[in-house]
Amino acid sequence: MAKKKITRKQLLKEPDEFLVFSRRMFNFALKNFQYVIGGLAGIILLALIIIGIIAWGQSSEKNGAIKLSEAKKIFMKALEKDPQNIEKAFKSAESAFENVLNNYDSTVAGKMGSIFYANLCYETGRFNKAILLYEKALEEFEETSSIYPLIRYNLSYAYVSNQDYEKGLKILEKEAFSPEGLLKDDSLFLLAIVYEKMDNLEKRNQIFDMIKTGNEEALFYEIVKNRLSDS
Repeated sequence: MAKKKITRKQLLKEPDEFLVFSRRMFNFALKNFQYVIGGLAGIILLALIIIGIIAWGQSSEKNGAIKLSEAKKIFMKALEKDPQNIEKAFKSAESAFENVLNNYDSTVAGKMGSIFYANLCYETGRFNKAILLYEKALEEFEETSSIYPLIRYNLSYAYVSNQDYEKGLKILEKEAFSPEGLLKDDSLFLLAIVYEKMDNLEKRNQIFDMIKTGNEEALFYEIVKNRLSDS
């Protein structure tokens, strides 16, 4: 699983890996001067390679962020021109998002861009594509990261929309009944709908009863109350 996302502010607080490496090499050279002279050319070459790798990484992160920003702007401008045509806006920005995913997938921008792009795929009915992107995103972020449960939540919706109820059920049951579950009211309601889709009305009504006896200000409270009164 990929490393947890680190903000630029956090990165600035971390010791520069190349500087740490350089200090260690310098101290080693002072203690072992007579052995180091012979390999000095190799050390210089190694240092130049390391500097190049770091510079390339920083450039890649910067370029990835720029390309992601451009892709978002293309989509938003198209949507502003025709707010009712999200499909047209999606197609106008599709290649730009694909470019970010294909060329900057290892950068922070690439990882965050895959989630944004997955959301757009979901909204335009491209459920298979959204599922692939959400599943990949789960591999890119640590389970302890704040964004991980949001990805799982979105993935459950994509599964259900794609009529893959068993996979959606596994996520929703965990989220709905876990003390740390995210958006529990939403998860409970969707869980009830999944049970209904699977013709398990008994389970559906049990969940509806839980929602009805819960928070009256919950988003789905009135919907559930009306559904129960009609059944």
